[in-house]
Amino acid sequence: MISLGAVFMFVMALGSAMTSPTSTETPAAEPLRITHGIASGDVTATEVVIWARANRSAQMVVEYTPAPAVSWPPLRQVGPLVEARDDFTVKVVLQGLMPDTRYVYWVRLSASTAGVAIVSEAGQFRTAPADGTARALSLVWWGDVGGQDYCRDPERGYAIFTQMARLTPDVAIANGDAVYADGACPPVTTLPDHPQNLLSPDPETAAYQLLFATDPRFTTVEEVVTAFRAKWKYNLEDEAYRRFRAQTPHIYQWDDHEVLNDWSPGEERVGALRGTPDARPMSALVEPARQSFFAYTPIRPGAEGRIYRSFRFGKLAELFILDERSYRDDNILPDGAGKVLDVRLRNGERRRLEGKPKSILGAVQRDWLLKSLREAQARGVLWKILSSDDPLSTVTGSYQLFAPDGPMMPLYHVRDGWAAGAKLSTDTDGNQDNPLGFESELRSILAFLKAEGISNVVWLATDVHFARFLRYEPGGELTGLVFHEFLAGPASAISLTPQALSRTFAPIELFAQGRPSDPARPSFFNFGLLRIAADGLLRVEIHDAEGHVPHDDQGRPGALILTPVR
Repeated sequence: MISLGAVFMFVMALGSAMTSPTSTETPAAEPLRITHGIASGDVTATEVVIWARANRSAQMVVEYTPAPAVSWPPLRQVGPLVEARDDFTVKVVLQGLMPDTRYVYWVRLSASTAGVAIVSEAGQFRTAPADGTARALSLVWWGDVGGQDYCRDPERGYAIFTQMARLTPDVAIANGDAVYADGACPPVTTLPDHPQNLLSPDPETAAYQLLFATDPRFTTVEEVVTAFRAKWKYNLEDEAYRRFRAQTPHIYQWDDHEVLNDWSPGEERVGALRGTPDARPMSALVEPARQSFFAYTPIRPGAEGRIYRSFRFGKLAELFILDERSYRDDNILPDGAGKVLDVRLRNGERRRLEGKPKSILGAVQRDWLLKSLREAQARGVLWKILSSDDPLSTVTGSYQLFAPDGPMMPLYHVRDGWAAGAKLSTDTDGNQDNPLGFESELRSILAFLKAEGISNVVWLATDVHFARFLRYEPGGELTGLVFHEFLAGPASAISLTPQALSRTFAPIELFAQGRPSDPARPSFFNFGLLRIAADGLLRVEIHDAEGHVPHDDQGRPGALILTPVR
């Protein structure tokens, strides 16, 4: 048990940690070691990204061998130097791999000047099947880790990753909010089901775990980057998470909390919508956050720094990873040409907002997605899986717009995802007249799916802190189009009651489970599992923190089987 006195003394020492963060270069006398495990990611039929982090400068070499027929000496790929400018993170792309093959790998680091070397524990990955091959696929998707004081439990850590690992999936999708950069992880909480969080053994990481990385007291780029990096380090100190990343290839995308709650890239002042005095432009947070995201995940490095990408798994599935943050229009804009709103922001600033057909993807990414979906259908790919870090019909958004004059009367909730729904989240009369959201773009995507005859489409998401299965049968010009959406989470954050749905695209709820506002009940930690059998049958399940498939309050199981349209 951590005493309050110890916490007080720790906080008293925090000022010096903030103003004088430790040097990025570790003294050479410290033994060379791997600090936050190893990981694989962005796996294809012939390539994979391998990641590691050291405590000081070194040379990276990856050794690997097919697991079915181990060869010795193993194959070797010399990676780049581990350098302070990358916070000693390093990754290399292994190429020329055999499709549909399980590999064992390990990372060797050497510091030639000191004549020392270290070898990591072994990891493994399985390459995707070649195009045209019908091999069964299993994947898990998760999101929302370390939010609202639900950080690393002193006894169990992030135990839910152990449940994911027991399923031995082929791949894991980190759907978003892999860190809460805009949150803290206090050692003592007021949560009855989670009274303590583990204090990091690293003094610098421990200092930053008590602070928001978005704290406006961080004024220089170096200070902001250091704070964001610390959020990733804290989560990656967790043994179960590190082990899962070593054993299962991860595909990462980001959402809002990797930067700041409900952020849009065009915000001129961070504090305007949030009612705080933070006058920094959103770019002051986005660039350090992006740099940290690429440094600490096994995402494929590239000159474009692109987060949206796709992955083929033979003829049974193609996975589309979306980036719904980097290119979106401002959340506060009305969705539709000719719509005009006179409002005030939380800080009292008056705005006239002129609407447009809004985009959450941006034109380039949207064109890429539509073209890629058409090509997948033409190649005969059976299931098209879209990993969206925002839900389609579950309304989200934490901030409000107010009446332009007089008292600060709320008029609208600013929508952060696709769905518009009610004007205010407190509405109970079925009002569906919120002028915000991004439903016009979603409509255009769905119209494309229908026009092109693109079948067997499923959407995956987290973000909303409860689990839900939805079947869509929209009417009007979309009549005849059928698709599904599956929501999971949180993996370790506050659990919420399933929220109201926007009815624009006629969602039909098949399962919904969260936790009402009852502090006596433990949070409903969960993740999603999707399996596609060799015959094309798709089964989706929600798994809770004990590994069970739950039933919701109406007795509906968190499991569903879909038969593909052929």
